Amino acid sequence: MTINYKGFMREKIQRDPVTISPDASLLEARQLIHEKRNRHLIVIDEKRNVVGIVTERDLLAAAPPHSTRKINVSAFMTPKERLIWITPDTMIEEAVQLLHDHEIRCLPVLEEGTLYGIFTETDALSHLVDLFGLKKKGTRLSLALEDKPGSLLGALKVIKDHEVNVISVVSPSFFVEGKRIAAIRIETEKYEAIVRNLEKAGYPVLSVGKWPSL
Repeated sequence: MTINYKGFMREKIQRDPVTISPDASLLEARQLIHEKRNRHLIVIDEKRNVVGIVTERDLLAAAPPHSTRKINVSAFMTPKERLIWITPDTMIEEAVQLLHDHEIRCLPVLEEGTLYGIFTETDALSHLVDLFGLKKKGTRLSLALEDKPGSLLGALKVIKDHEVNVISVVSPSFFVEGKRIAAIRIETEKYEAIVRNLEKAGYPVLSVGKWPSL
């Protein structure tokens, strides 16, 4: 069976970011950011080639909020040469790390030099919500696991034996007292027997979280 999945960027990112011409005025840029309730404008030429980006910070640096200074976007935008950007095939993990490491709020998405879309910090948070399965009713179990092959599989087998679906599994890279921590969300409210059997099988359950949606 073939699954037609094009990857997160092609499936999920914003394809219609707010754009502006490099010849537009500072006032036009300010009005557009206000009207669209956006924090950044992608600057494109007539062929939709990306030539830069304008942020709220750029606008404030160019002129105070009530200034009537006449200046074009091209004079204060961040030019393409200094832009950090990605392609539609960039992995979501890499995109999030770029936002984090460079302390920026968005990444233009370019395909062969032209604008494909935009990936923002809001997209990154939406992905986190989806990754944790937070929009589905469930119970969150935090387990302490030995850092060795098969530890997680054994815990999941206990859950499987109860015929309960797993919504998500997340395990951060840090250790607590030599143990890996795994947050497993399961699609049930009836978790008591699962917790008992996990403990019996040698998987300490550190906490149980029931979400308000239950």
